[in-house]
Amino acid sequence: MSKHNIYSRVGDINLNTVEVLYKFTEWMYFEVKPFLHGNILEIGSGMGTFSEKVIRDFHNSKIFISDADVNYVGVLKKRFNIYKDVYCMRLDATQLDDFSNIHTPINSVLALNILEHVEDDVAVLKNIYKILCSGGTFVILVPAHKFLYNAIDKAIGHRRRYSKRDVIEKILQTDFKIKKIFYFNFLSIAGWYINGTIFKSGIVSKRAASLLNLLTPVLKFIEHRIINNSIGISLVIVLKKP
Repeated sequence: MSKHNIYSRVGDINLNTVEVLYKFTEWMYFEVKPFLHGNILEIGSGMGTFSEKVIRDFHNSKIFISDADVNYVGVLKKRFNIYKDVYCMRLDATQLDDFSNIHTPINSVLALNILEHVEDDVAVLKNIYKILCSGGTFVILVPAHKFLYNAIDKAIGHRRRYSKRDVIEKILQTDFKIKKIFYFNFLSIAGWYINGTIFKSGIVSKRAASLLNLLTPVLKFIEHRIINNSIGISLVIVLKKP
């Protein structure tokens, strides 16, 4: 079996796990939603977990949902083609020509857990800058902390995890301005380390995921009121095109 097929199989398993974490995915979306506006492009939509929420909340926008994997594009079309002003498409964000089918001005781009899969992540940043309207925002979520890179990352095709310094150095190679950068989801650090580093499992534990989903309201309170998003398993970066 090729590495691509292995990544796809494990990715499907983990995406199916995420798909049922309603409280957790709503919380993640809650963190990025305030930075979205106007016509929206989502990169790496997968099975549409977050696409569904964007479509729900941005009725007056044109929404483009995309993935580089044609199999996921098929899933997205079956799920969302019934909606007006929602367009499903194959898009490899490293290839500027792939954006040529978008003939609508884009005000916001959303990429959740995408850049870590791409060899040339700076190319993605530069391509998004080119297709965004002036004043537009690029909202990114990436895995944080290099010491956490383990069997799970390898199994799902992560090329890297990021430090804040890494992110800033890459953004400085573009003309984007950093509007905001903060950590997200501190509790998962322990579970990720135990599962992927100690037990060397590449599959996200459904039991741990269910616990995370159950505890989401408490975690949300702690992150916002106590630790103020100062630590987490992911980094959220909000970029603005002047």
